[in-house]
Amino acid sequence: MLKSLQGRLSALFFAFVLLVLTSVGATFWGVKTQQNDALIINLAGRQRMLVQLMVRLAGGDQGSGATNEMLVEAKTIFDQTLTALEHGGVTLYLPAKYVSIPETNNPEILEALRDVRQSWEKFRVAIDEVEDMSATEIGYSSAIEELEIQSTVLAQQADTVVQLYEADSTAKLNVLRNIQLGFLFFALVLLASGAWVTRQSVLKPLAELGVAAAHLGGNDLETPVQVQGPEEMRKLSQSFDGMRIGLKSTQRELIDLNNTLEKRVFQRTRELEALNVVSQEITSRLDIQQVLSSVTKKTSELLNGDVSFLCLLDTNQPLLKLQTFSGSVDAAVDDTTIIKKYDLTESVMNSSKAVVCGIDTCREGCAILSNKYRRSHMAAPLRSNEQIIGALCVGSTSPQRFGDESTELLTKLANTAAIALENARLYEQAERIATLEERRRIAADMHDGLGQTFSYLGLMTDQVVELLSKGKSQAAMERLHLTRETIEKATGNVRKAINRLMDENPINSDLCNQLQDVANEFSSQNNAIIEWRCDTSSPCNCPSHVNEQVIHVAREALTNAIAHARPSKIIVHFSKRDHDHVLLIEDNGKGFDSSQPSPNGHFGLQIMKARALRIDGHFEVKSAPGAGTQIILSFPSEDKEKLFT
Repeated sequence: MLKSLQGRLSALFFAFVLLVLTSVGATFWGVKTQQNDALIINLAGRQRMLVQLMVRLAGGDQGSGATNEMLVEAKTIFDQTLTALEHGGVTLYLPAKYVSIPETNNPEILEALRDVRQSWEKFRVAIDEVEDMSATEIGYSSAIEELEIQSTVLAQQADTVVQLYEADSTAKLNVLRNIQLGFLFFALVLLASGAWVTRQSVLKPLAELGVAAAHLGGNDLETPVQVQGPEEMRKLSQSFDGMRIGLKSTQRELIDLNNTLEKRVFQRTRELEALNVVSQEITSRLDIQQVLSSVTKKTSELLNGDVSFLCLLDTNQPLLKLQTFSGSVDAAVDDTTIIKKYDLTESVMNSSKAVVCGIDTCREGCAILSNKYRRSHMAAPLRSNEQIIGALCVGSTSPQRFGDESTELLTKLANTAAIALENARLYEQAERIATLEERRRIAADMHDGLGQTFSYLGLMTDQVVELLSKGKSQAAMERLHLTRETIEKATGNVRKAINRLMDENPINSDLCNQLQDVANEFSSQNNAIIEWRCDTSSPCNCPSHVNEQVIHVAREALTNAIAHARPSKIIVHFSKRDHDHVLLIEDNGKGFDSSQPSPNGHFGLQIMKARALRIDGHFEVKSAPGAGTQIILSFPSEDKEKLFT
């Protein structure tokens, strides 16, 4: 128990508590003893007073009842107190209060009490003689003298008893004082022992541990840490020594790692550079088949594999189908489909990185690999937007060809391949969308341009035929001249359209001027009253594609108004409202029910709505039979675009 610091400190603490309890007990005993001794001394001293009182009462007024009672009471108390002092017992201390006196073991006091008892017997005889005689009798004076002699002897003996009791009490005090001095000595010994234990068990081992820690801090890992002391300190010393051994082992590992670090860094740098080149090469290709072929080829090169292949997940059934592979022709089995349910799903498809497989792992492994290349192979899932789209595998005829670094590299190649595949698919989708959009735009241009021109030429031809039938050759010639001019303008528009298709960066121009030219053109060609209004104070320089769509909407709206509404007046109004441009084309023609769908073969309103959407605009038609028509096109101005950028 005392081998441990806790045991030593516990022993010191227990000894100190025991010493304190003993000291308190001794003090309590001393106080109690002094109280009893003081009581006994008071009782012994009262005996002398009782002797004097009895002498005075006996020589006083004879025959008085009160005196006799007091004398009897004094004799009784004296005798009772003497008996209690001799043998221990109960005696009267104060009126109506009795106290218990223990029996003394002091032989001197007992001898003195026996002398007092003998003198008391003689005193009682003398006092009884005095009580039985009257003051006038012969011999009364002699009896009084004898009583005084006996009382003097008894009083002296009572004083002797008191002195003996005082001496006994003083001896007890001396014993208590010696005990307290012993307690003080033992307390000092305990303090010295505690200081020694603290120094030997705590301070000295801690100092030695501090020296050992300084050695460790100074990179001295050869000197063992061996500190003597209690069990706790030895365990702490063993912990320090274990830390020293661990640091020494770590130091050796760091030295070894530092020796190979340059080689590892060089190798890792080559892999990263190669991976970067592969990533750039893969992502720069937009043809899906080229991407797949490049992925498998670079995978075999970087991982030193004998064969690599890439499979994509069939969207219609749970199958992985081989898309391309790189390596020997005997690498793949005849069946070019991997059933996802039985092969790669559990171990590969649910993994976040590449999985190293062997003959006894990954279930059957990559089932498309021939047994020759299954001895060591890896597989990594291809993920796009958290969806599995396929798997990238690499195999080798050598066992345990691939390690952890190969796993990380294949995982990065699989992620890069997935991104490249997604880019290629998005590119193909964008090409299809761009082609469809271009087709729609050309159809709208043909409808707004050539379609309107052909309609106008048909109308002019009918007018020429009608005029010739009426013999108005001059008017017919004028219509033919207009027809010729229209054909020339149509030819020019076709050339302009071809130029716009060839020009990738058309120059912006003022939209107001273009709309005014359109209004003047339709006014001169159709003899219609077209009123032009523009409320913008500054030039409206919108992007070319915006100008193009707005002009087409204006031409379509004017063509429809002239051809179908037969108005007497058309208003073309261009204004700016808050952060929007607004084009209003209003006529007072016959109107139509705008809630009804357009007749078959009439796509003008539909095309105008589509053009409005292309410029983030809003298209609205307000018309009713006999109430004319309003065509309203609103689209964001350039200032609004700047507010949100």
